[in-house]
Amino acid sequence: MTRLGIREGGFLDAPSLDGVTGWARLRLTLGAPGAKRWYPGALISQVFIIGFILVPILTQLPAPGSWFWGLAVVVYGALFTFSFPVAMALPDRWRWVPPAGLLLLSLPFLVVLGPDLSGLWTYVAVSAALCFGGDFRAMLAVIGLSAVSFVMNLVDGAFQPTSTPPWTMPLIILSIGTLMAAFTRNLQTLAQLRRTQKELAVVAVEEERNRVARDMHDILGHSLSAISLKADLAAKLADRDPAAAVAEIHEVQTLARATLGDMRAVVSGYRQVRIASELASLRTLLPAAGITAHLPMTTDDVPERNRELFGWALREAVTNVIRHAGATNCWVMLSPGRIAIEDDGVGPAPRPADEPAGTGLHGLAERAADAGGALRIGRSRHGGFLLEVTA
Repeated sequence: MTRLGIREGGFLDAPSLDGVTGWARLRLTLGAPGAKRWYPGALISQVFIIGFILVPILTQLPAPGSWFWGLAVVVYGALFTFSFPVAMALPDRWRWVPPAGLLLLSLPFLVVLGPDLSGLWTYVAVSAALCFGGDFRAMLAVIGLSAVSFVMNLVDGAFQPTSTPPWTMPLIILSIGTLMAAFTRNLQTLAQLRRTQKELAVVAVEEERNRVARDMHDILGHSLSAISLKADLAAKLADRDPAAAVAEIHEVQTLARATLGDMRAVVSGYRQVRIASELASLRTLLPAAGITAHLPMTTDDVPERNRELFGWALREAVTNVIRHAGATNCWVMLSPGRIAIEDDGVGPAPRPADEPAGTGLHGLAERAADAGGALRIGRSRHGGFLLEVTA
């Protein structure tokens, strides 16, 4: 991020200037949102120039000198108005050029017309505050201008005593310059907060999209596997045991309705999976798939904070056992901070190191990481697949 910003929407914002050079770059900054907000204030501030510098020059100096110096004051005011947009077009290391140009242009006024015109340095201080983004360089410029102005007015007052104290104009330069530097820093902070807010909103949308995708995969994968198993079983029982087939069909209907409810809960953000309910469903689902289930009798030792994570782990693991393992046995080991699911099937297939894990395992790894835990997969003691989640 540059000191003057690169996005639209704030006072100090400039358009994106990547790849833009020359006059096209300058045209963009002259019409930037930040510049358009700057112009009215810059023009209104020149009432000071008109009242305290231009009018005295035109009324107290003889012509044609009054017209020459009056025109020079107008040019000075115009350059001040465009100093900030010009600075937006410059690289950071060249941001000193516009305030330095104003300072050089003011020197003939002070040399010829006297230190009373050090009020022009107020505009140099304001330009430096904006062009430097209110940082330490701006404060050094403001303090330096105030100090030099004080010395000049003090020396001038020693030779030409006046009723105006020598610290009057330096104090004006210091106060206005410091105020603008602080104001600029505050504006930059607000602009950064707006950008951060937008980035957080994008991240939140992406996280919600990932949550829905992950939950839909886990829920549909498990539920459709169960429905498929029950439907196959009902088809096999249809001829020899119609009553049992009807019972299985009723379970299919129940599963389908539950899946629909789960999908609605995912969309609304209220879907929860619990380890106890998952174990209860596995006591009938695994035998229906021809797999002997070796399950813990209770989940009382599992703390509340781990029950949902372990429920998701159990659902993902058993879905893979039913679909891919070709296993005849499935073991579930449960402790307060760990769940492990093993089978005696074909085991994990070889996978290149750079190949990503499946969607379900990737989503489970994210869930474990969010809970401060970890996912481990490998070959079980029984020759099949091992899935372990610690929290």
